[in-house]
Amino acid sequence: MEPYWLLLLLPIAAASGWYGARRSFLHIARRKETLPSAYFRGLNFLLNEEHDKALEVLVRALEQDKDTVEVQLALGSLFRKRGEIQRATRVHQNLVARTQLDNDQKLQALYELAQDYYKAGLLDRAENLLVEVGAVDELEEPAQHLLLQIYEQEKEWENAIKVARALGSLNGQNLEGVIAQYYCELAENAILEGRYDIANSRISEALLIDSNCMRAVIQLGRLKAIQGDHRGAINEWTRAIDSHTDLPGELTELIRNSYRIIGQLDEYSELLKRMLVSSDDIRLVLALTEHLYNSNDERKAEAFLLDRIRSNPSISGLHRLIQMRLLRAQAVGDTDLGLLEKLIGSIATEESGYECRHCGFRGKVMHWQCPGCKHWNTTNACRQPRRGSYTSKDLF
Repeated sequence: MEPYWLLLLLPIAAASGWYGARRSFLHIARRKETLPSAYFRGLNFLLNEEHDKALEVLVRALEQDKDTVEVQLALGSLFRKRGEIQRATRVHQNLVARTQLDNDQKLQALYELAQDYYKAGLLDRAENLLVEVGAVDELEEPAQHLLLQIYEQEKEWENAIKVARALGSLNGQNLEGVIAQYYCELAENAILEGRYDIANSRISEALLIDSNCMRAVIQLGRLKAIQGDHRGAINEWTRAIDSHTDLPGELTELIRNSYRIIGQLDEYSELLKRMLVSSDDIRLVLALTEHLYNSNDERKAEAFLLDRIRSNPSISGLHRLIQMRLLRAQAVGDTDLGLLEKLIGSIATEESGYECRHCGFRGKVMHWQCPGCKHWNTTNACRQPRRGSYTSKDLF
């Protein structure tokens, strides 16, 4: 090539270099301005009270910036707390799909995504992710806690036992009472399926872990009664009564049924009298009242109940007394007690049942796991009226 041609190409080369450098600079400048620009657009939407549009702009801007991982994790968590599970899932899925995340960031994103799946009811997906991230020290405990909730919901009691034991060794938390309940769940399933040997083994394991497990004691007696050993069932239940202050009221109907089957209701009456020496449980009082009443000793039943509610006032006791007097009054044509019976009955219905001492949830049946707060072993029979309601003292 001739030298003068090289001279002609020099200006072209210089122009090309300048153009390339300018394009590169503009690209970098645009990239730096993208996020601030998005912030201003988002702020404009917020000022116009278009919150969804503002969040959408912010999410898109953050997705393009690799240095905002922590912000995106926090934003996804915010969406989940607001109940916007789909948005939270999208944020966390996009984070997991990034290739430039370090291992800790990716595992944190996986844990957040597992929580999204759990809230969405996709328990299998959540379980798989939690098993993966549970091997990391920082995430092991929260992952195991969430995994335990999943196993409880899916009623996978064997897996729940394993996770609860792992949690106990991890943080020193005493979960023996909860593990005993899991064994009782397994025992209940075995009883329903007629596998009594397995049920007995599960009950024994529950009592070995927690000797004060009231449910296991009840199940042990039930198991003997189902197999025809009613005397053995009664012995199991009565032996446990002294060490369980809340147990007698739960067992009266079971004990009565077994005594009825073996034809020894007089023994049942004597047992109730012995229990009432050390307990003022109104359920025991009502049980003995019903026994006397059904034994054609109505006057004695009424006198016994009246004496008890005078010394220890009770709405449910008063209601039963009014019912007995109403039946006698109707026999002579006096029905004025009817309105009072309905009034006291509505109060007694409201105040009776069971209450969780952790969250205050009330129900008419015994729940070993509270339906409200999901805690185990926190439900007891209601002993006190709700604040602001009447007591039987107000009605005498």
